[in-house]
Amino acid sequence: MMRKLLLLIATAFMGTAAVQAQIYDFGISGGVGGYVGDIQPFVSITNVKPGGGFWFKYNLNPHWGGRIGYMTTDVGASDKNGNSLWQVNRNLNFNTYISELYGTVEFNFLRYITGHRKYFHTPFIFAGLSWFRFNPTTVINGRLVELQPLGTEGQGLDVFPGRPFYNLTSFAIPFGLGYRWIFYKFHSLTFELGARYAFTDYIDDVSQTYPGADLLLAERGQLSSLLSDRSWELGFNLREPFSQRGVNTFNDLYWFAGVSYIFTINSGRCPRFR
Repeated sequence: MMRKLLLLIATAFMGTAAVQAQIYDFGISGGVGGYVGDIQPFVSITNVKPGGGFWFKYNLNPHWGGRIGYMTTDVGASDKNGNSLWQVNRNLNFNTYISELYGTVEFNFLRYITGHRKYFHTPFIFAGLSWFRFNPTTVINGRLVELQPLGTEGQGLDVFPGRPFYNLTSFAIPFGLGYRWIFYKFHSLTFELGARYAFTDYIDDVSQTYPGADLLLAERGQLSSLLSDRSWELGFNLREPFSQRGVNTFNDLYWFAGVSYIFTINSGRCPRFR
């Protein structure tokens, strides 16, 4: 009786493994990235920078799958390209290198089976969670300067108890859509557009109000004062303390559009995929 029970369990386990021994995708991505925030409030396809990454995906069935990966891109913007005179006169700019680890769940609208003649393409959507690093910089007098340590909005000063120095790491919510197509056996391509809604408003070092040039000069030094309010470079008077510098109603967002080459490994025949 025990032998029959063990045999039954082993058979069930092996059958389940055969069914669930599934398909794994390995992808390499290339494309462009951009940003939306205080310095660039709208998506712009003219201000993009190159990016790329790699990822691994487990296909649960022809419709659902889970993906983890690494992505990196540069983003940046300048008030000189702004849509309003107020923004142009503010005269701020930044650039940052973003590196991200992410995990997403994907849903195929059509049945998608690698190697199948009928189910070889599908549009899809995805959403998940990511962790990323950033470090906004700018250039003054030919010198590259990191902005976060300068506290350009008075971060860390007793006068602004609600403004600690922001972290250079944060979480984000990735979401987007795409299209995948098998072009030869276990080789396929994916075209996708994804956005990341960040849990920080400081990717561009801009969020709230001016702390005042004199205060920063006394507490943080000349460089912090000069880079907090750069309207002086255009010949304008410096902004009054507590006047608007940014808008903290919404956090920043960055996006990536690209193409991935995917190689698929099928760990075993799977009836439910056929």
